[in-house]
Amino acid sequence: MTELHDLTALQLAAAYGRGETSPTEVVDHLLARIGDGDRVGAFTTVSAGPARTAAAEAERVLRSADRSGLPRLFGVPTAIKDLEATAGVRTTLGSALFGDWIPGHNDEIVEIMADAGLISLGKTTVPEFGAACYTEPEVSAPARSPFDPARSAAGSSGGAAAAVGALLVPIAQGSDTAGSVRSPASACGVVGLKPSRGLVTAGPAGNDGMGLSVRGPLARTVRDTAAFLDALTTRTGAGTVHPPRVDSYERACDAPVPRLRIALAQGSVSGSSVDPEVAAAAELTARTLAGLGHEVFARDQAPDPELTEGFRVMFTALAGSRTMALDGSALRPIVRHLRSCSQELTAAELAASIGVVQARARAWTLDYADADVVITPTVTTPPTPVGRLRNDADPAAELAAMTAFTGNTVLANATGFPAISLPLGWSSQGLPLGVSLTAGWGREDLLLGVSAQLEEALPWAHRYGRRSGAGTPVADRP
Repeated sequence: MTELHDLTALQLAAAYGRGETSPTEVVDHLLARIGDGDRVGAFTTVSAGPARTAAAEAERVLRSADRSGLPRLFGVPTAIKDLEATAGVRTTLGSALFGDWIPGHNDEIVEIMADAGLISLGKTTVPEFGAACYTEPEVSAPARSPFDPARSAAGSSGGAAAAVGALLVPIAQGSDTAGSVRSPASACGVVGLKPSRGLVTAGPAGNDGMGLSVRGPLARTVRDTAAFLDALTTRTGAGTVHPPRVDSYERACDAPVPRLRIALAQGSVSGSSVDPEVAAAAELTARTLAGLGHEVFARDQAPDPELTEGFRVMFTALAGSRTMALDGSALRPIVRHLRSCSQELTAAELAASIGVVQARARAWTLDYADADVVITPTVTTPPTPVGRLRNDADPAAELAAMTAFTGNTVLANATGFPAISLPLGWSSQGLPLGVSLTAGWGREDLLLGVSAQLEEALPWAHRYGRRSGAGTPVADRP
């Protein structure tokens, strides 16, 4: 029997329209599900009071005589990443230093989601300041894969991906600086989209100053992802270069997809080896697209140590800049290490690294200029055990291990291109294996159209709520 938590965001919106359920009923159901034991560590803070208040108001509006003009996902529950300031709601940034911080303002993305009529159930777990590709903060439990709670949900949007994969919310907001939406999507068996640079505005606060970070959606279906992207792109920010935007990303999922040239790029730009099962998932995706009539060709992804090292310098400077005014002794070892490294950087060294990354990113786009879409493994391995990537005794070795794990994800942040991770592969242990598709700047419509084709050809919806791999997934709870 279908339960409320089984419904997608678009299914919930349709059910509201038919009067089959209400925001109050859905919010109460999901809050009870979270309260029953968030065994995947999805939430650092649950905002039950504000969620119920918002649900009651949404229900009042839905009962009014005129529903015309309401946003597509009006009244649908979601969650906000704990790196985004949320007025009146505890926002920890994954750090004990902010364990009791209750902001008096909303970040732009929070305002955008509120304008879309979405109802946040709370703040999803992040690593301290988002500076790791695993989610194991001091302020809350580790975020875990719903398909095996012994495995990490990756990071930094680990809590958001775990919440979606464990059927605690249908959609959740993430952000991506070096793969932070796509890596967790891969580990948790959900869809994660890193939009084009400039498509989702950061508002008056601007971006990270280097053009690496973007906000993006996590969902269980491609169409939910597209509908959420529609909601996130309703505002434009002053002083930002925006790619072309289509009228409806949701409709792009159903538009005819022309015959495309698609490159399968096996290997890793970081030079790390790709697990055979992960590589096989990318190959299966390529064969499937060829069977759908696209022209598919293979091209090895050569390691690029210049890009990898330049990106490491940029990421280090960005992570370190967020902590300069804080008590360094209270920071996690990896964050303390990044801060120390950033303090040793000169302006000339950082400028040179930015120039190298820009040049190598341009070279990559030219290498694949003959392809409409590029297929790569999202990350290089299946979901890792909780604690595997963390190395408090040697944070430099931890940073190297994280670079090896993420593999190709930095390419989309360096180029600014959109990239989506889809749960198209499954290991012999039943663990999700994400496959990434990348398209040109501003071509989210093309990316979502191809993704919808793959979702139909290699469906994954039946895997939610079933026992997969070791442990007892939260999605198995009645």
